[in-house]
Formats: sequence, structure tokens, C-alpha cells
Amino acid sequence: MDRRSLIKSLGLGALLGSLPGAGLLTANASPVNTGKKRVLRFAHLTDVHLEPEMNAPKGFAACLHHIQSQKDAPAFVMNTGDCIMDALKQPKDRVETQWKLWHGLMKSDNSLPLEYCIGNHDCWGAGQTTDPLYGKKYALEMMQLPGRYRSFDKAGWHFIVLDSIQTKADGAWYSCFLDEEQFAWLEQDLAANTDKHVIVFSHVPIVSAATVVVDNKYKPDQGYVLGQASMHTDSARIISLFDKYPNVKVCMSGHIHLYEQVLYNGVHYVCNGAVSGNWWKGVRYRTDNGYAMVNLYEDGSFDNEYIPYGWKV
Repeated sequence: MDRRSLIKSLGLGALLGSLPGAGLLTANASPVNTGKKRVLRFAHLTDVHLEPEMNAPKGFAACLHHIQSQKDAPAFVMNTGDCIMDALKQPKDRVETQWKLWHGLMKSDNSLPLEYCIGNHDCWGAGQTTDPLYGKKYALEMMQLPGRYRSFDKAGWHFIVLDSIQTKADGAWYSCFLDEEQFAWLEQDLAANTDKHVIVFSHVPIVSAATVVVDNKYKPDQGYVLGQASMHTDSARIISLFDKYPNVKVCMSGHIHLYEQVLYNGVHYVCNGAVSGNWWKGVRYRTDNGYAMVNLYEDGSFDNEYIPYGWKV
């Protein structure tokens, strides 16, 4: 389906024509010619932070159309969380409004299969501990997920999807680590899949340089101080586990709304920028509103191209 037919079928042609930067919405990413056998191509989007305000619906629709008009089409979309602007501190009706908007756009403006990873703003909090949908249950229901972490196989690669978001010791939301049950499962899952290349997804970065030096405070008497909600607090433990499995190739995340790639101990840690940029208020530092196109290869290598989709405030 060409771009014009796609936009017409999705019912957003008139809207896209009025968007700032609409001339940039034509697909511009070309296949990467590496001489290697590519086995899978997918789009990675994260941190949409969808809400009725801030022109967020128009921006997200523009992103979806940009992905689907790629000349070299992705097989599916991997979403690493924070679908909606916020559930943690909102009343239930506001959370329901945001999710209704999300599912409406998924129905009207997206034709690609979608895989989910839960983010901190997807979890409903606001102290409503007596409601059966409190915490992650509501988010999992909205994402139609059987559980908060899982794995699956595609094209000879093993996909692991983690849940980074845990309550603090006092029961408040939130800190970033793998709980004991999940870590034990991860150990077993890696041990059972040593014959496949592994790609890991989490909302919060497991390893990040940008979140330390850009997104946290420097204190003269302590150096850089990393908050419990910025990066995984159990990074060393996870890295030690990955060290046992050289088939772990790449970890992808969002959360910090910044684009970076870090290579450590043979594993690439890729954090792609946010669809919402600076929460729909423009560019976050030097990372534009965007998404990534990811190619996976038969030999266990990959490439990641971060693509701004032309959205401007």
C-alpha cells in the first residue's frame, strides 16, 4: 500500500496536511546495505505520553503514519512503555480517558502488530490500594498482556521483555529493578535459550551514560547522584548474569527521552528517544521526537537508526 492509500484508509489525510513539518512525513529511511542476511526489521517506539492535551494525539498519529510509510517496512512495532501521559497520580476516570484515546488511535491509525513493555506512567497509583485494578493490573489489561514480563521468539532471535518498575520498600511508587521472582525467571529463560541470539527490552535503561551525566544532579561532595527512578539500581547484578551468556546481544529501553548507545562487556545498551520528545513541549536536550528502525541479522548483529518524524510544537 502506498503512502497516499495508507493515509486515506486510516482516515487522517486532512489532519496530516495541517501538521507542522508535514513535508517531512515522507519515509526517508533506506535499507542498510551490510552484505549480511537480515532476518527481521521492526520499529521501536517509546514514551508516547498520550493525553488529549498538548496536540499529543496529532503528534502520535504523525509518528504512526511515518512508521507505516517507510519504504523498507517493519514487521511490527515494539513499544517500551509510558503509553499514556500518566496514571500514577491521576484519578481513575482520567486514566480511562487516556487509555481510550490510545486504543482509538491504535484502531484508526495503526495497521502493524504491536508488542508492549510496561512503563512507570502506565501503572495506576494515586493511593487507590483497595481498587482491584490498582498498580499494574489495569495497565496489563489495557495492553492485553498475560503477565508483566515474558519472552518469545522471532526469526531466530529470542525476545525478552522485562518489568523495570517496582514499588519501594515503603510501598510507594517507584524504583527501578528486577524483583526476585522476575530475576529467577530471567536466569532460567536465558539458560533455556543459549542457541538463539537474545534481545532484551525494558522501559528503564539497564545501563546508561546519558541518565547519569545529563539527567541527574552533580553534587560537589558526592559526584553524580543517580536517583532510584532513573536507571536500573540492580545493573551490576544483571550485567553479571549477561556475562554468562554471550548470546545476549542488545538491550533496548526508553524512559529518559534521550537517544544513546553504550557498548559494555559485549552487550549494546540502546536507549531510543521519545515519541513525545520533551513531553510534547519540544526537543529534549538534542533528541528530537522520534522512533527507531531496528534490523536484526542472522549472525547476531543489529543496527538501530533513530528517526525524527518531523513533529514540531
